[in-house]
Amino acid sequence: MTTHSITGTITGAAPNAGTQRRILIALVGLYVAQGIPMYLYAAALPAILRDGGVSRSAIGLIGVLMAPMMLKFLWAPLVDRMPLRLFGLARLGHRRSWIVPTQLGVVALLVLFAFLPPANMWVVLGLGFCIIMLSSTQDIATDGYATERLKANQRARGNAVQGGSVAIGVVIGSSLTLYLYNQFGWTPTILVLAGLSAATLLFTLLMDEPPAVTQAGQPAPQIGTAGASLRGALKDPVTYSVLGFALIYRASEGITKAMEKPFLVDNGLALEVIGYLSGASAATAGLFGAALAAWTIRRAGLWQTILGLGLLRTGVFLGCGLYAGLGLHLHWLLIALVALNTVSRYMEIVALYSLFMGAAAKERAGTDFTLLSCAQLFVFMIGSLVSGVLADALGYTGLFGIATVLSLVSLWAALKRVPPSHPAMQVS
Repeated sequence: MTTHSITGTITGAAPNAGTQRRILIALVGLYVAQGIPMYLYAAALPAILRDGGVSRSAIGLIGVLMAPMMLKFLWAPLVDRMPLRLFGLARLGHRRSWIVPTQLGVVALLVLFAFLPPANMWVVLGLGFCIIMLSSTQDIATDGYATERLKANQRARGNAVQGGSVAIGVVIGSSLTLYLYNQFGWTPTILVLAGLSAATLLFTLLMDEPPAVTQAGQPAPQIGTAGASLRGALKDPVTYSVLGFALIYRASEGITKAMEKPFLVDNGLALEVIGYLSGASAATAGLFGAALAAWTIRRAGLWQTILGLGLLRTGVFLGCGLYAGLGLHLHWLLIALVALNTVSRYMEIVALYSLFMGAAAKERAGTDFTLLSCAQLFVFMIGSLVSGVLADALGYTGLFGIATVLSLVSLWAALKRVPPSHPAMQVS
């Protein structure tokens, strides 16, 4: 029988409070490690390349590098089924045997990148693909570890850690990188990022995970993941219902997020203000939103939190549509709407990932979680692709009007698939 809502350890005993704290601290480093290369490529490099005279069409190719983050569910079963046995890595533990070498690979490639010309797009794309592939694989193992090891009543806190760590990764990979590049140039900047990425490996020492093999080299007696497969996930009614949720809930968000900065520019907001809203301010809002989401889920419940966030999202879209339609020039209101949207989005990440953890079966922890997270990212990206077309055809009023209606419809349809009584919604 498929088992959901993992509450035990790999050996079957319930993690005590001290162990749970160690797990949460370990997750901080593991998720920050993913954020550094991701936001180096997604946020800092486009600005650096443009400053170096690279064409906008060439810079646009960086978007292709995000493909591994959307397609990582294809090799997630491999990471789930077995530890990496090369060089005796299985003695580190199942998840750690993947996390340590992939993170070392990222560090090595960043060091190499530091001594190569960033204006060469073949270098940028080639190394970038390898870095994002390694980071995506580390993400599978980390998510599987978190899903296996966090008790049901700790999932919200664990995902708040993830959301906060992503915010820290944004600051390091984007804001700090651009600051260091402006002050010291390319090579010192990337070497600093490599050093910070290497430092995150210290957090693997806190991972509570036994060796995946015995002294004799045989598989250790533990909860296995030999049955991990995409077919198993799709045949599981609990996981399958949440997959439908993941493909519906965020249908309205991509079309608004992609046009957020153009909307601010076209409404007269200064570029330095937009930069502040996208940098340190967004990271602060992210940390606050992640913590607030964990508190809300524990107090009100997961289903109620998701419902509230969906309604809040709808209200923000409606507010932006009215702002555009009425031709307002109240920049404080515009900033407030953006800030509220940022907090809401970080809260949403915590809530959705808590739901995905609850839907993941213990024999497919990494596979199920990765499939669900990729599904919600996929529908977000589809919205992003059509956002510009909608904005050009209908204006911002029409764009946010569609988003408002779509937000309500997707919220209703998603929560209908996953009611309060659904196993994945249980947080205690």
